[in-house]
Amino acid sequence: MTVPAAGWYIDPEDASHLRWWSGESWTEHKSPNPQHSQAVTPVAIEVQEPAYVPMASYHGVAASSEGAKLTRREKDRQIRRNNSLAYTGCVLSLVAFLINPFAIVSILGIVFSAIGLAKSHDLEGRQKVTGRGTAIAGIILGLVGVAGFGWALSRAAQGI
Repeated sequence: MTVPAAGWYIDPEDASHLRWWSGESWTEHKSPNPQHSQAVTPVAIEVQEPAYVPMASYHGVAASSEGAKLTRREKDRQIRRNNSLAYTGCVLSLVAFLINPFAIVSILGIVFSAIGLAKSHDLEGRQKVTGRGTAIAGIILGLVGVAGFGWALSRAAQGI
């Protein structure tokens, strides 16, 4: 049996280090192994959210964690900021129940809401609040307004 010559060899106890072999036995002398690739071990880092975020509601950001449910006011603010066309269409459709000369306001509500609905599809994945529900509500209310105007017009034509 041949014994290896004295020199630096991979440590039999730890492959990430080299250890000096005296020719007869291992010594305490160690050195990092430059050829050893250390696998990166994922480390869990705990991040604590601040108890108070200055002006969080002003910017439409929830002050608590991302999974927290938005309040109605914060959600409305984000819809107005992210998809103002959907919000405008819904408001126009609601106003059409009060003032609707020649169904123009209802038609404008439908048009703005339809554009807002298309924009909500573009915002999907990029924004948490897209305004899709607001746009759909605006379209439905606008259609009800047009139908109501048509019903009132037909009643007026009948002389009732």
